[in-house]
Amino acid sequence: QDQLSAVSNQIHMILVAIKEKNDSVHLLGNDVKVNANAGIFVTLNPASKDYKGRSELPANLKALFRPIAMSKPDNVCIADVTLLADGFSEGKILSQKLVLAFSKLQQLLSKQRHYDWGLRALKAVLRTACKMLRSAAQGEDARSKINT
Repeated sequence: QDQLSAVSNQIHMILVAIKEKNDSVHLLGNDVKVNANAGIFVTLNPASKDYKGRSELPANLKALFRPIAMSKPDNVCIADVTLLADGFSEGKILSQKLVLAFSKLQQLLSKQRHYDWGLRALKAVLRTACKMLRSAAQGEDARSKINT
C-alpha cells in the first residue's frame, strides 16, 4: 500500500508536468525529460482465487485514472493477423485450427495451474511458428543461390 501511494505521488508529478507543458520533472533525485505524448496505464488482474493478495488501489492513485473494462480478446483475429504479417498465406484457416486446438486442449486436460491456454501461450506458439517459417524461407533462399 505504501509503495502504491509513493507511485501515486510520482504519477501526479508527471501529470502536472505534462499539463503545465514542462520539459522535465524531478523524480527520485533526478530530472526526467517529459514526453507530452506519453500515456500512463495501470492494469489489475481480476480478483479471483488465482490472484490471492491483490489489494485495492489507494484512493489518491485511483483518482488519477479513468476506469475502463476490458473484453475477451478475439484470439482467431489476433492469430490470423500475426500469421499473415509473418508470411503465412493461409492465416485465417491456420488461426481457426490453432485456436480450436487450444480450446479443445483447455477443455480436455486437467485444470492444473501449469496449463496455460490463454493469449500469452497462443502468442508464444505463433512466434515459434513464424520463426520456423522465416528459417525455412532463409534455407530455401540459400539453396536457390547454391543451385544457380
